[in-house]
This record gives sequence, structure tokens and C-alpha cells, in this order.
Amino acid sequence: MIINRLLQFFHLFILYRFGSAIGDQLCMTAIIENLFTEHRLKSVVFSSYPEFFENNPNVCKNYSFKRMPKFFRNILLSLLRIAEGENIANFCFPKKKDGGLECFMRKSKAKISLIEAHSCYFKKKLILLQATPKIYFSDEELAVFSRKFSDLPDRFGIVQPVGKTTYTPNKEWGFANFQKVIDSAPHFPWLQTGMINELLLDHVIDFRGKTESLRELAYIVSRADFILCLEGLLNHLAASVGTRSFCLFSGFHPVEIANYATTIPVVLDPQPDCSPCWRLEKCPQKSKYCTEGILPEQVIKVITTAPSLNNQPAIKL
Repeated sequence: MIINRLLQFFHLFILYRFGSAIGDQLCMTAIIENLFTEHRLKSVVFSSYPEFFENNPNVCKNYSFKRMPKFFRNILLSLLRIAEGENIANFCFPKKKDGGLECFMRKSKAKISLIEAHSCYFKKKLILLQATPKIYFSDEELAVFSRKFSDLPDRFGIVQPVGKTTYTPNKEWGFANFQKVIDSAPHFPWLQTGMINELLLDHVIDFRGKTESLRELAYIVSRADFILCLEGLLNHLAASVGTRSFCLFSGFHPVEIANYATTIPVVLDPQPDCSPCWRLEKCPQKSKYCTEGILPEQVIKVITTAPSLNNQPAIKL
């Protein structure tokens, strides 16, 4: 109680999150924006991915859990949990509440964003209907990145055909489907990002493993005309830098979970009765109905007929 009052007096808020969910921690930047615009609070951030909060004018201090000795980190996490209150919060849906995030979302059928879901138990009231992640680059950083990636095409699209299957396999659309999209427009510069050990599409510029940091990846996304991806980190990154995102949504969760102003959802309509399922294990149905009806030809049509964004020219594949 005393700690939270002191933080309030100094116009500070401690926001923390530990773990490997990269996209979730990028979404913390949306909370930071809201805390400052709505409450004039600057943030002290503890996270596993501090690079997302670099150069952010609304961040007072930025600490990395990964750089801390494990013993000290565990003590700090325990203290933060004990001290949670009006001005200290963990950006993570409590596992002990309502059976955890997936169980809560499945039972409630809530159509809220990931940002709203992870902060719904905050004691500080936030207005998050239009909340969007935000990454800030310094001029020096942009100059370094521009030199390093000077060979990027003037216009290109980013494609990442594989998602984070260690969380759930149910977001996947299928590598072969992505390949059919690429084959429909082989002369357009497609750039494939991702891990170096992921399958490589034909007729793409191989950028797997070429970025040395998440900030470099964000810069590449900011330079792209658009991205084509599964729901996940790349869609959040696109929103954080204002790049158009053609995002394939399965029936794992509702579109509202990450439907930003920059997001153009590609989703089966209507969804099957089992959607949203929020199943972490493999889909038990005879066929994965929520994605098998999304055809590559339809994806191409969505991309080529999409309205312009921020005065960007039309996409001609």
C-alpha cells in the first residue's frame, strides 16, 4: 500500500511481465501509452524483452529480467507480486483466476483484445478500446538500420508462413497455402522472415535469421508495404510501426484479440460452431474447419483489393 502511494506521488507505475511470450510483452507498450495519456504516469518496466521499451518517452526505467541473476530475479518477482496494487501490475492474466486466460476466454466468449485481456484485473482503470502497441526509434538507430539494410527493395511484402506452434498448433494455415499465394505473384518482391531453421518458401528473398534483434525486425516491418502472417508477433509488430498487416485468423480465438487499425483480418466467415476454441492441444475435429475454407486465391484478392493505408499506394502483385 505504501509503495503504491509513493509511486502515485511521484507519478510512476511499475509494469512487469516475465516469460517467453514476445508478442504479449510488445503489447505492454500500449499500456504504457495509456498510463501516460490518461493518468500522466511514467512507467518503470521489468520484462524479458526490454528492447521493446527503448527510446520510449513514457518509460522512466527499463529493466531486463533476463539480465538478472536467477536468484535475484525470483526474489524481485515475488516482491512485485506481493506489492501489486493501484500502481504496480503484472501484464499477464492471472493463472489462478477463472482457470487462466484460455479457459476464461473460452467460457465467457469475450471479444476483447489481448491488451484488454491481460490487464482486465488491473486495479488502475484503463481505457483500451483503441489501444495499439508502439515502438520508438531514435534518429541514430534509423541511420544505422538504413545502412545495414540498404539492399532492401523499394517495395516489398513480408511473409512468415510458420507460427509459434509450441503455444498451439491451431493458428496454422499451412505452408503449402502460403506457397500458393507466393506462386500467384512470383515477380513481386516477397521477403521471408523467421528462424533460420524454418522451411523456406520458393521465390522469396530469404531473410530468415538475418535480423540480430527484435528492433531490427521491427525496422524491416516498418519498411515493408505490408505483411502476410498468422496472428501473432508480426501482426503486433506491424501495428507498432504503422504497417498494413494481412493477418490470417483461425478459429483459435476471435478476430478482436488483435484487430488493430493496421490489421486486415483474413478469416472464414461464418466461423464454425467450435470457434473460438482456445485449445492449446491439436484440433480434435476430423478436419480443421476454421482454416480449410480459406483459399489462397481469396487471400490474393484481399491483398490486391485492400484500401490504402496512410496514403500508401495500392498493392499490385
